[in-house]
Amino acid sequence: GFVPGLFGTSHGALQFMAYEDLKLRYNKYRNRVSDTKLNTVEYIMMAAVSKIFAVSATYPYQVVRARLQDQHNTYSGLFDVIHRTWR
Repeated sequence: GFVPGLFGTSHGALQFMAYEDLKLRYNKYRNRVSDTKLNTVEYIMMAAVSKIFAVSATYPYQVVRARLQDQHNTYSGLFDVIHRTWR
């Protein structure tokens, strides 16, 4: 469970990447300079959408990691966890 736990850092990286990309695309759509400050509602929307993206991308891995770290079940490896979870 330790090695898959290291992949958890990807959640924040994905969220930040999505946030910056959304902000850039939104400003381009609104015909504004790319580093134009957003208003409060725009910031909240960009943060919410980027968080949803990051959670959707990393949540399945979180389930596998938690099951690998579970002391009450034994698995023969990563693919066994994925297969049994899918079933």
